[in-house]
Amino acid sequence: ALRLAVVNGELTVHYQPIIERDSLVATGFEALLRWHSPIHGEIPPAVFIPIAEQTGLIHELGDWILKRALSDSLGWPEFIVSINFSASQFKRADFVESICSTASSFGVPFERIQIEVTETAMFEDIDRASSTLSELQSLGFRVALDDFGTGYSNLLSVKNFAIDCIKIDKSFVDGLGTESESAAIVNAITHLARGLGLSVTAEGVETDMQCQALRLIGCSHMQGYLFGKGVPLEEANEYYLAYRDADRRVVADGTPYSARAAR
Repeated sequence: ALRLAVVNGELTVHYQPIIERDSLVATGFEALLRWHSPIHGEIPPAVFIPIAEQTGLIHELGDWILKRALSDSLGWPEFIVSINFSASQFKRADFVESICSTASSFGVPFERIQIEVTETAMFEDIDRASSTLSELQSLGFRVALDDFGTGYSNLLSVKNFAIDCIKIDKSFVDGLGTESESAAIVNAITHLARGLGLSVTAEGVETDMQCQALRLIGCSHMQGYLFGKGVPLEEANEYYLAYRDADRRVVADGTPYSARAAR
């Protein structure tokens, strides 16, 4: 079924806004792959991505989502587009060349593309990962380490990699406001990362309390249902237009219109 999903048009890309801390204005979108099967209904990525990895289909899916996301991003010239890559894709010999070629074919500046990789992808082959990330960064791409804190890496081990951003996993954000341990962990990660010159994006922000805590801690960006879930291209375009047309004006309570529009 997964082999036929691309051909049959069952796959779509949804876009979740990435929000800047101080202004609460969106600065980009993360591309999220979705699969609606006519037989099985909505299938979560946590289910079909491992299948794609095991069968080798991840490369076909990865190429497809890269092209779709870059094509769609032409409508948001002021936004970055953040794209996830699996460990299998990251290990491809032509990984960097493929991304460069696709971006050039659509005319998307490398500086507007953020490459998201996981700890697994980085630490399976440290020397190769270090070389690949350095090449990407030297070409102008942004590099983000996704789901930080859920694996076996730490900031001391990643400081030698060419990355621009740490993404704090939702599991730590969930406890903000209710668990002192979560606040301590997020605070430590954020301050250490900023000391290394890295930006910090907190994922899974769902409440105003979490948002305010993260702003006080110093996370540079946030994502989550508080600001908007992943939405189809048409809604993402509307979100961008609201951002552009609002010209960063604020409403009565001080919240930028563009951030409020996604709630």
